Amino acid sequence: MMKKLALGVVLAMTVVGCKAQVRVQASTKPAPEPEKVAEPAPLPVDEPKAGEQIVLPEQIEFEVDEARIKQTPKTLETLQKLAEIMKANPNVTKLRIEGHTDNTGSARHNEKLSRARADAVAKWLVQHDVAEGRLLTAGFGAKRPIVPNDTQDHRATNRRTEYYVEELDGKKVDAGAVATAKPGTSSGGRTAN
Repeated sequence: MMKKLALGVVLAMTVVGCKAQVRVQASTKPAPEPEKVAEPAPLPVDEPKAGEQIVLPEQIEFEVDEARIKQTPKTLETLQKLAEIMKANPNVTKLRIEGHTDNTGSARHNEKLSRARADAVAKWLVQHDVAEGRLLTAGFGAKRPIVPNDTQDHRATNRRTEYYVEELDGKKVDAGAVATAKPGTSSGGRTAN
């Protein structure tokens, strides 16, 4: 009985289906353009001035007590931004990369670590098409804290790299302002020593 009912439904659908007509009408409206994903606008960069610090939105992170740069999106974006600034401003003929640490560990160790970290930033920039001759590095260890090294957060703030315009169009900044920076020296990062 079920088979006969099912067969009857199929036959009825076939007969009804044969009478159906399909009407296709061409549209006069143009097809909508696919939505384009807007690319983020580049951050505006004022032309750097001699002696001026270049401030980036984030700090470069390093592995604990090492000069190895962490491969995090935040750190890589920060490095890329610094490289873009250098490429967009060929008039910056020398950039001084300074490294700073907190006061954890010996002064000698911190100075060596800070030099190695600044050198690591310079090496990354060179690998990303910034001429090595445009870069100077300096390591200051814990000698230039921003805040007292009295809490974990303050120590994290003191672990940093900073960037200064040392020379514009081949003209050096006042020698007294940069007497402590020497070619081939460097410093810190924003992670634990």
